Amino acid sequence: MVETYGHFILASGGTGGHVFPARALAQELLKAGHKVSLVTDQRGEKYEAMFPGVHILQVHSASPSVGGLLGKVKAAIKLGHGVLQSIGLLRRLKPQAVIGFGGYPSMPPCMAAGLLGIPLILHEQNSILGRVNKLLAGKATYIATSFKETYSDTGAITQKMVFTGNPVRQEILAKTATPYDTSEPGQTFNLLVLGGSQGATVLSDTVPAALISLPEHIQKRLSVTQQCRPEDIGRVEAAYRESEIKVELSSFFENVPELISDAHLVIARSGASTMAEVDVIGRPAIYVPYKFAMDNHQLKNAESSVSAGAAKVIEQDDFKPEKLKEILLELMDNSQLLQDMAMKAFGQADPHAAEKLAELVIASCNLQNTEMKTPGKVEE
Repeated sequence: MVETYGHFILASGGTGGHVFPARALAQELLKAGHKVSLVTDQRGEKYEAMFPGVHILQVHSASPSVGGLLGKVKAAIKLGHGVLQSIGLLRRLKPQAVIGFGGYPSMPPCMAAGLLGIPLILHEQNSILGRVNKLLAGKATYIATSFKETYSDTGAITQKMVFTGNPVRQEILAKTATPYDTSEPGQTFNLLVLGGSQGATVLSDTVPAALISLPEHIQKRLSVTQQCRPEDIGRVEAAYRESEIKVELSSFFENVPELISDAHLVIARSGASTMAEVDVIGRPAIYVPYKFAMDNHQLKNAESSVSAGAAKVIEQDDFKPEKLKEILLELMDNSQLLQDMAMKAFGQADPHAAEKLAELVIASCNLQNTEMKTPGKVEE
């Protein structure tokens, strides 16, 4: 007989792009009465506040992408150790399934699940299968995708893909489809610039240079909220100082859902989580893909929004003040176009992505386990 309530292990860590979807799934599974544990790397303590009601367990992990040959060897040893730790954990906890969210912190528990024959579901945030998910895909029951078109060079892997969308945090969902308040000529125009954790310096270089070159009457309309690296804030502030632009700068904003909701236009990297949040709220965007992203996946992500008419994209090598100025003048003078883009952005979104992912996770167990094991006790 199938157990109604199960124990599910989430494998995640690293960047927000991997962690936010895991948190959203945890909330859905907990709400349905399931037990949830998060297995992550040695930085696990920082996730305690983000995952209330979830037991957090740590295993060894490392990325072989840094440190040259010696770094690769050390990482391989740590990952191997993490797999052995994870095998012990999974045997003791007897989860119904393991759900991995990509990135090297997810690899040891996901690999252990594959070795032990425990149902493994992978969630891919980007439009191209990431390196770790690609390595694990052969053992996966399903691969939940955030984009309707997610690339894999293997047909057998593509057949495992199920489109669920990219779950976003509850704070974003609370702003779902907030009406887009157009800015007509002469009215305040709210511009939000989100740099993210990698490569934000190019936004700090280009955005102020483009904005201060705009005609004075347009500068007076602008209210700019810009995320910068801490080391860039001083010079960005100096660049704006002689302009007519109202500016707020910070390396971190607590109120991102409100900022996106209030924005008439967003300029951002095209990481999957950022795009999902912009789409769920429904805002037009200019995306500047991080050109060093693995397999150039940020460009592929952005192209999906461009095809839908929800965004413009400027590749990093083309992201010059003159180019940005040209696009800004086109958009700021056309409130109807911006409103149409906002509607098309929300048309791409799936506010129910976390629910769909939870349903897929639970269904995978029901399909594979006619008699689920009793969940093991989570040890402190």
